[in-house]
Amino acid sequence: MKDEFRYERILNIIDLIMTMQSNTLGVSLKEIQESYNVSRRTAQRMKDIVMSLYPQVTELQVNSKIKRWGFKGKPVNLFDFNSDDITNLENIKELCKINNLSDKISVLNKVIESIKSANNSNLTTLENDIEALMECEGYAVRQGANFNVDNKILSTIRMALKSMKKLQFNYQAKDYFDLNEKNIAGYRIQKGLKPKKTIKAEPLGILYGERHFLVAKNDGKIKQYLLHRISDIKLLDEYYTPVSDFNLKEWANSSFGIFHDKPISVKLKFKKEIAHDVIKYNFHPTQRIKQQKNGALVVTFTSSGTKSILWNIFKWGTNVEIIAPKSLKKQYVGYLKDVQNLYLI
Repeated sequence: MKDEFRYERILNIIDLIMTMQSNTLGVSLKEIQESYNVSRRTAQRMKDIVMSLYPQVTELQVNSKIKRWGFKGKPVNLFDFNSDDITNLENIKELCKINNLSDKISVLNKVIESIKSANNSNLTTLENDIEALMECEGYAVRQGANFNVDNKILSTIRMALKSMKKLQFNYQAKDYFDLNEKNIAGYRIQKGLKPKKTIKAEPLGILYGERHFLVAKNDGKIKQYLLHRISDIKLLDEYYTPVSDFNLKEWANSSFGIFHDKPISVKLKFKKEIAHDVIKYNFHPTQRIKQQKNGALVVTFTSSGTKSILWNIFKWGTNVEIIAPKSLKKQYVGYLKDVQNLYLI
């Protein structure tokens, strides 16, 4: 719910800016209230936010007792928007879909079209850059709590994707040394994070989720790197040829979350007591749901990402049963035993 309000406020402010600029008589607080279904106090805040962003917004002198605000003098320069800005707006549209804010997409479409029309002389280049970026950015999982990522890292990756240049960065592996692991000399290594590695890779795209990932080709393999573990990133003056048959959306959809391993055919049975929730739940793009005579639901899908699948099953508690495959059931039992052993006194 918190995310929903945040995205809605952002879209409303963007739309209010466009409305103020396109209307010579400006807008009143009452019109803001009615347009965005907000209280007078919120309407006042929205107006104040726009005025703080653009000094040219002021109270207009009109033949009316009702106060109105709009742009006076130099309007908002829509030429200041670039392909990265519009790509961000397109990405907000994806977030709106994920967070059930489809009614806000029309507002975003209007804003994007207005920006494009203002950049008509440079439209072909702009749209080519937007298309390239949109093909390289996607959403692997539903948004929620996440790690902070340095904007410099994102902007450098985007520059590499647009120019098709290689990246170099330091990467902190998430793996820890085992207590019994020994170095070449045979001495036991202290437990702790493994040292950073210098990675040279060909970027293929960015996946946004609870954790954000760079998808890139390195040593002939497609790998994923956590953005918050990347440091000292730089754009190399070396070009690369993109993988011709790679599609970021297909890559994301082939897995359950962000983990990639051997795909498995999953079959889950949910109790009838939670059927109303399961029928509306999006497990995976390949899912099929069938209701049994007793009201229970059977969900099937094919996906990689066994670890994420196990985590998702766990949150359904005793309302779900793993029917297939047997290997997944065995892993789940082992997972439950590990959790239980953690709390045994």
